[in-house]
Amino acid sequence: MKINSSILWIAAICLLISGCSNYRELNELGVIIGIGIDNNDDPKNPYKVTYQVINPSGLAQTSTSGGKGLAVINYTVTAKTILEAYAKASAIIPRENNNSHLSLIIIGEELARNGLDLLFDAVDRGKNQRVSVPIFIARGRTAEYLLGVIEPLEITPGKNIISTTKSEQNEYGSSSEVLLYETISALMSEGKDVALPGIRIRNDSKEAKQISNFETTAPTYIEAKGLALFRKGKMVRWLDGETARGVQFVTSELKRTEVVIPCSENESATITVIRVKSKMKTKINHEKPVIHTNLNVMGEMMQTSCDLDMSDPKLLKDFERKMENELKKQITRTISIAQKEKSDIFGFGDSLSRTNPDYWRKHKKNWDNLFSDAEISMKINVDIINSGMRMEPYKPK
Repeated sequence: MKINSSILWIAAICLLISGCSNYRELNELGVIIGIGIDNNDDPKNPYKVTYQVINPSGLAQTSTSGGKGLAVINYTVTAKTILEAYAKASAIIPRENNNSHLSLIIIGEELARNGLDLLFDAVDRGKNQRVSVPIFIARGRTAEYLLGVIEPLEITPGKNIISTTKSEQNEYGSSSEVLLYETISALMSEGKDVALPGIRIRNDSKEAKQISNFETTAPTYIEAKGLALFRKGKMVRWLDGETARGVQFVTSELKRTEVVIPCSENESATITVIRVKSKMKTKINHEKPVIHTNLNVMGEMMQTSCDLDMSDPKLLKDFERKMENELKKQITRTISIAQKEKSDIFGFGDSLSRTNPDYWRKHKKNWDNLFSDAEISMKINVDIINSGMRMEPYKPK
């Protein structure tokens, strides 16, 4: 069967036209890659929102074609709501706003302490909003300020924040990346509170927002620092170091970390945790919740100053018991702080709602108080699978 050639030409033209109907030149778009949301002192416009927009000319400086300006430009507006702020931004961003490449959202600490409950309403309702975006809390500074820091090693502040947080999570584990949809889910949950990673400024100076920040060996930079605990949508305190890391142990989010175990007054061994599997259960005993946490931890002996024969299997078993006791002490401290703040960031309430639905329906409105008084039962099993390449410690002669 032969097909009329004119029909083929018409079909080809239609495909070409339809393929270009949504086309936009890059210099016609204001590509938003970061959003900072702060509290504003004006009650009529309680939100201050900063939009970080890609500057194509600035990005071109990294190529042979040259270019001018920085890789990003920040625009700040105040508004009654987040949605209104986005509309107002169109008056100062000289291109069509586009948030399809949004890579992070930063919340100022003051705003976080006031509450996040209504903050993401527009995002949750919106049809074209990205919800797989990480959320961070600006610690001790505004989100606007952090988005203005010119990073010496990355093209944009947003890329640096994401890279630093992932690096910290992979190597020490006191923080973890939390996405927007996970935050919204926790805010809506009756059995789990929110915990969000913190970021802060280190070595702050007047050059932090200037190109001269590149021209020093001690520049201003952004650090991944701690976890922000929330209770019913409001931030209540920070967790740092081992207490922040304890959250990741309980929730199995930990990928790798170092645990130092003393073997004498001035000597210690460093064990690298390479795998964590935890199980959480909440049971009822005499009408009161009992929280059970079981952890299986695998590690390797990576460094020691202890004058001991590491080829002795009994010695490794002794270190396993010491590490179990040390982790139990650290994680118990973390859970105790969360109980004191009545902040179930671990999701024990969610676990209870699945295992004891009748009890949960009856007591869920009072879960923060029940969680605060709950008994904690913890079992930790540590396996040290090897002691490295050396059987004897390094001792200079």
